[in-house]
Amino acid sequence: MPTRDTHFKTLEGLASQAVSIADLFKTEPNRMDNFVLREGPVRADFSKQAMSESARVALLSLAANCDLDEWRAKLFAGDKVNTSEDRAVLHMALRGVGGSAKVQGQVGKMRTRMREFAERIRAAKSKTGKGKKYKAIVHIGIGGSDLGPRLVADAFRATGAPALELRFAENVDGASINDALAGLTPKSTLVIAVSKSFTTQETRMNAEAARDWLGKNAAKNFIAVTANNEGAQKFGLAKDNIFDFWDWVGGRYSVWSAVGLSLQIAYGPEHFDAFLKGAAAMDTHFRDQPLQENLPVMLAMTGIWNRNVLGYTSQAVIPYARRLRKLPAFLQQLEMESNGKSAGRDGKPAGLTCPVIWGDEGTNGQHAFFQWLHQGTPGAPVDFVAVLKDGEDRPEHHKALLANCFAQSEALMLGKPEHVVREEMGDESNIDELAPQKTFPGNRPSTTITLDELTPEAMGYLIALYEHKTFVQGVIWNVNSFDQWGVQLGKVLAGAILAEMDGEKGEHDPSTNALIGLVGL
Repeated sequence: MPTRDTHFKTLEGLASQAVSIADLFKTEPNRMDNFVLREGPVRADFSKQAMSESARVALLSLAANCDLDEWRAKLFAGDKVNTSEDRAVLHMALRGVGGSAKVQGQVGKMRTRMREFAERIRAAKSKTGKGKKYKAIVHIGIGGSDLGPRLVADAFRATGAPALELRFAENVDGASINDALAGLTPKSTLVIAVSKSFTTQETRMNAEAARDWLGKNAAKNFIAVTANNEGAQKFGLAKDNIFDFWDWVGGRYSVWSAVGLSLQIAYGPEHFDAFLKGAAAMDTHFRDQPLQENLPVMLAMTGIWNRNVLGYTSQAVIPYARRLRKLPAFLQQLEMESNGKSAGRDGKPAGLTCPVIWGDEGTNGQHAFFQWLHQGTPGAPVDFVAVLKDGEDRPEHHKALLANCFAQSEALMLGKPEHVVREEMGDESNIDELAPQKTFPGNRPSTTITLDELTPEAMGYLIALYEHKTFVQGVIWNVNSFDQWGVQLGKVLAGAILAEMDGEKGEHDPSTNALIGLVGL
């Protein structure tokens, strides 16, 4: 059986023989059939990637050789695929797929409790009987406890305004909590603090500030979502105000849990249920479909081709939908915290792993960094994400938005050869200086992912798609996608420096000592 290294040598050989993407459409008449996959409301067009049909087949062979089928089965069976922390990874169970009877029982109870609580808050009346008692929710968290809910809240607005104003506080910078509380009143504000450990500095400090601001209202108006029930009680919360967060749910995979309580309250349980339903459908697709028909697998292996074979160091994600503008930031954490590793599961060097994930919403990016995408070196592969149906009742705006999205992927592929530029310039005197500057190299790869409509269900499909992509790439790179040791060191040093700012003595390098000395100037 060919080794992993043999598969990569085969792929490198295919890359060296590659023709332009545009020419592949001429030489591969079935390209659209082989490079376009659909599942539910999600359609992914990989045909503008710089890979031939032979490369696609070889990539799938590599995935099989890396025991992807076995790892996928372990994931859904509840095996401890988080090997460094000896934990199962069961975020799929939160949407009803996989997990033991015990786990599903826990999930079922929590979902019932979340629904009942959300409905009670949404229906609560003031003492006068007029109007809602609660006017706003302040959601406190950071990382996965913030990025997931924030992304989904924006997306849910496409199908209806929230019943309560939903605000977020994430940064330890005092401006974050100040902005979140500005103009609100303690009596009519519900605060939800989300922290798995209930010790995360940013969340803890913001929670303390919000508790002090609530004053006597904190007893009823402060909710915690945490795995540290004891810590939340010591913070002053009653058991009824605490929602569980299990250790088999990673923070960046947690929006499906009680971490999404603020979404249930603001937009209603029906929205949240549809969101879970979409993710569950993508789960079953990923679990059951063969590799060659599997959308997350194809998305992942395209990334392997671009990173490990073609050598790209970054991946751009450009949502042509304002309500998906937080998608690049969400994926930065999902992919870079999961697979930004240099050591494999066996402790040996892992080689090239996760590229830099970056991006912004279209068309904003066209007036910022698209110059670099088209003419810079080395450029980057792009995931374009678009929504086909206009949800804003602005049809002319939406047509222009989609036209820009589709044009950018075509322009990246086709470019503009220098001989065409010279023909257009004719006999201009400065042609030798300007023609190269007006040339676009083209042959720059992209994938276009479209959603039929930005519904809660479609949003579930989309996020689960990228979750499973991340898992597949972790398998290929032989890294544990579910720990994050790299997050800890800076936190430890920050704690020491904070103590020194309060008078304790410490030793650092001259630069850090000088920076500490600036505080209080």
